Amino acid sequence: MRKFNISVVLADDTPLMLSGLKCALNSISKITILASCETSQELFGTLADIKCDVVVTNYAIRGSESGDGLAYLSRLRRLHPDVKIVVLTSYKQPAIIKSVLALGVSAIVAWHDDAAEVITAILVSSAGGEYVSPQVRTALACFQSDIEQPQQLSPRESEVMRLYISGMTIGEIAALLKKGKQTISCQKMSAMRKLGIKSNADLIRYGLDSSVGQH
Repeated sequence: MRKFNISVVLADDTPLMLSGLKCALNSISKITILASCETSQELFGTLADIKCDVVVTNYAIRGSESGDGLAYLSRLRRLHPDVKIVVLTSYKQPAIIKSVLALGVSAIVAWHDDAAEVITAILVSSAGGEYVSPQVRTALACFQSDIEQPQQLSPRESEVMRLYISGMTIGEIAALLKKGKQTISCQKMSAMRKLGIKSNADLIRYGLDSSVGQH
């Protein structure tokens, strides 16, 4: 009988997380860790030299040219279409999750899921399947509930979001719209709350893949 073995390359810029992944995966006899990388450049260099079945990578790993996780994953898919990709992420914003899944990755696991979920994701991915961890499924389920009862942005909230995503500051938007900074800030926060976005970084990422306020 042929020995069943899955070759894996790890990519994460947090040493503690990388160590934890190694510990969890080394306990599974059918999984072999070929290499571990701490930047996206190191990962691409490694994949140019060795072949693996699965890459387990942090969505927000250091080193991508654009600094954008989606661009990094898109490049990884383009350069290595036969490699299965398991994405680890701390982001639970539905827009980001859906954008990652749309790239064709094999699995996505939240950092707050149990370590066993990473193992399951690797096994399912290597067999040609797709896997979404429990916490990611919960985030998507909440998104579906929001679709059933959508919270529409007001025209002014849409305008503020569009201008902010375009690169303008709160002060610049306030001057342009002839409103106080506090008013603009409140409208921005209200729009983010309706969209389920919790940070400015996530707001920018969301803006890259959506038509915020274009109604």
